[in-house]
Amino acid sequence: AIYMSEVANSRVRNLLKPIIELLSGIPSVVYGFFGLIVIVPFLQQVFNLPVGESGLAGSIVLAIMALPTIITVTEDAMRNCPRAMREASLALGASQWQTIYKVVIPYSISGITSGVVLGIGRAVGETMAVLMVTGNAAVIPHTILEPLRTIPATIAAELGEAPVGGPHYEALFLLGVVLFFISLLINFTVEAVSPRRK
Repeated sequence: AIYMSEVANSRVRNLLKPIIELLSGIPSVVYGFFGLIVIVPFLQQVFNLPVGESGLAGSIVLAIMALPTIITVTEDAMRNCPRAMREASLALGASQWQTIYKVVIPYSISGITSGVVLGIGRAVGETMAVLMVTGNAAVIPHTILEPLRTIPATIAAELGEAPVGGPHYEALFLLGVVLFFISLLINFTVEAVSPRRK
């Protein structure tokens, strides 16, 4: 985002921006398939694992999925920094990178925070991509290199089989409530941090 808003010329920016926006619109199943074909075999080979499906594979896929959203929102926020502020900083003798670090980023911090929260929100609620690359193992992992199952994946995989009103159904409903409160906590944290940084 810093490169696109502050360093790149208009030709490079006009080439990169549509590509990144296109990446944010790709369905999660496509990311999951990419992870299954590329990331899982790579991790299996690098770490010499019996199976490549692991928490690390899920983390990498989620990071790849969240980055386009974060980059797009952050770049828009940084481009909204007034030109006069940049020019004043440069006129006082600051370098381009000092201007970015001391002027542009502090001015854009609320937009950057919003982009990060949108990216985390997409990652927290993600089901299909994670279900495809984490191994879907209903056990508690001891390391990030073992197969696991996330909360959204557990709800998606088991809700169809759980009888309504039974203890299994109620446990899945409780998992949904836990997921809701995690999302709520993330949003409240951002609301508390953003005004303080302004």
